[in-house]
Amino acid sequence: MKRTQLAAAVLLATGSVSAFAATYSVTPLPLQDSARSNFGRSIDEAGQMLTIAQLEYNPPIDVDQLIDGTVFFETFGPSLEDEDSAREGVFTDSDYSTIVSYIISNQTFPQIQKLTQFRTYFTDTVDAELVPGLDEITDKFDDYTQSVRVSGRDSLSGNYIVGDSGGLVVLDPYENADGDIINYTYPESSQQAFVQVSGETKVLPPVDDTLGGFGSARAINNNLQVAGFSTVSFQTAVDDAVGRCDDDEERGDISVDRCLFNLYTGEFTAPRVSTYFLTTQNTTVPAFVSLSEVNATIWQLDVNGDVIDTQTYPLVEEPAEDNTFYLYTYAFDINEQGIAVGESLTGDFVAITRPNSSARAESERVATVFRDGETIELLPRDENIISQAIGINDNNWVTGAVLPPSDTASRSRLFVYNLETEEKVYPEGFFTSGGVTPNAINNNNIVVGSADVTATNETQRQTTAFMYNIETEELIDLNDLVSCDNTYELVEAVDINENNEIIANARLRTTSKYITGVEILDSAGETNAVDSIVAVKLSPLSNGTIDDCEVPEDEQPYERQAASTGLLALGGMLLAGLFRRRVKR
Repeated sequence: MKRTQLAAAVLLATGSVSAFAATYSVTPLPLQDSARSNFGRSIDEAGQMLTIAQLEYNPPIDVDQLIDGTVFFETFGPSLEDEDSAREGVFTDSDYSTIVSYIISNQTFPQIQKLTQFRTYFTDTVDAELVPGLDEITDKFDDYTQSVRVSGRDSLSGNYIVGDSGGLVVLDPYENADGDIINYTYPESSQQAFVQVSGETKVLPPVDDTLGGFGSARAINNNLQVAGFSTVSFQTAVDDAVGRCDDDEERGDISVDRCLFNLYTGEFTAPRVSTYFLTTQNTTVPAFVSLSEVNATIWQLDVNGDVIDTQTYPLVEEPAEDNTFYLYTYAFDINEQGIAVGESLTGDFVAITRPNSSARAESERVATVFRDGETIELLPRDENIISQAIGINDNNWVTGAVLPPSDTASRSRLFVYNLETEEKVYPEGFFTSGGVTPNAINNNNIVVGSADVTATNETQRQTTAFMYNIETEELIDLNDLVSCDNTYELVEAVDINENNEIIANARLRTTSKYITGVEILDSAGETNAVDSIVAVKLSPLSNGTIDDCEVPEDEQPYERQAASTGLLALGGMLLAGLFRRRVKR
């Protein structure tokens, strides 16, 4: 149901909206006809945006590999609409969807074609251009292989794009001891940090590139400093494993490179404060990264995108000598002064009670600043259980999230901190126990992100996109600043530039489609309505006025406790961690 603007109308009438008085227009990014969903990542000062397309329509299919490397046709062939045509590479809409689903669901099969669910596009509101990362155009498809997961993170005036990319998937024919040819398929490296300049992708090398190493680039400033993180050392167990792969007796009946792939394989997710994290588990990092130390890294580029200097930042405190857990510092953002922010593990554990769970030990994480060669802890530990810095602007305001102490369940809470004055604020959410997750901050001292709008006991609550003004201490639901007839329910504000333009993720009611993009019809010839998430651009209207919309009875707002805006606007939807949220200065 469409949300209403009553809360914003009241604020406008009382004169308390201040910098937010301009309303916003909503424009979808041009990817809805290309993929089932797309998620916003960043918006730069030129208004250019990065977005992630999920499950693009009509991906390339290698039928020969499907036949020779899997048992798909033996298992599912009889249930296809037209098996004979499918074996020739001619698919019905339904069969195409079945095949793609099978390939994506079985990516760990050693001989199966690799297809990624996520690729990045660089876009305005009219055109979209692929950011290929380490993918390449091949003769087989006469196009990119669509096998490489690419996450664009930030851009600079459209000229420099930084992010991280999986390695190019290679075909490795191997003759085993029985004389059979096995066509192994796997990426030739783990996740790599990259910069794209003039259409060319360049790897930002990690300090320790054992097995190719590991890295991620998260933000770039006007001085061409790129902030992120990379491997700086590995435990001896990794070298020992590499030695076994090189040994014909110990390796087993597989190729050397396939053996090495078994060491560096795995997906990576940088955990948010709202996400459970324990260094003794490998659920968020590839196996070989769990045997490494990863440090916040700043790569200095020249105008061609080549690295001319690399600086890394150690843990906030020296770990015990016998500590063999995975330890890291991550940098998520950097301002024009070259000050980066992020988080560090301490090597200790803390007890955290999360929603609908009992207390359990998690790795202690603290918000950190990286400047002048030092890793500096930002907030007092006695005020929060764990903390994480997400963004910094050129006024040296830092924003991020904390888990405050709680007698019940801890939920993410916003903080802002000024490096010069040491002023810190922990703004309330839309209600007393409402979680708030910031994503970005601009030089107008406006923070954007997502916030709970339903006071339920559920682990995942419905969320809305918000903006918070540090100067006025106002927390505003962005759904209250768009027209009443807007069909996009804003669930998360992802990034904001200096023009107060925002890229956001929105829920949209659409129709279910095959992987070809053709609508699915039921037996009665009717379409099936489903929710999807799409990226939209919010543009401020200098002469706009906030609509005083009629409020349906079941959406009547109620007074919230200890909240800055005084009213709770109901509605929204939780966008649960499919992506690490982007940060912007």
